[in-house]
Amino acid sequence: MTQKGTVGLLEYLAQKSGCTYLSDLRYLSGRERFCLSWEMASIPAEAFSLSVWNDALEYLTGLPPEPCASDARESLMQALSEKTMFY
Repeated sequence: MTQKGTVGLLEYLAQKSGCTYLSDLRYLSGRERFCLSWEMASIPAEAFSLSVWNDALEYLTGLPPEPCASDARESLMQALSEKTMFY
């Protein structure tokens, strides 16, 4: 699972979440978003470029870009875990 691999970050996250379509990532429940944030903990920031992390950050949360990949990864994980609503 690297940037040079065949699966991009958003595609990988969609697969891990069981999404049929990439766009389904935007409609995960709070619990699913929380689980997704835990899944990202196993992905090193270096596995993807800054632009890939920032694209995922903006796509999934609407947050502005971060200056480095590790910050973008952390912001994304934090935002997904904060929006948890267990039913």
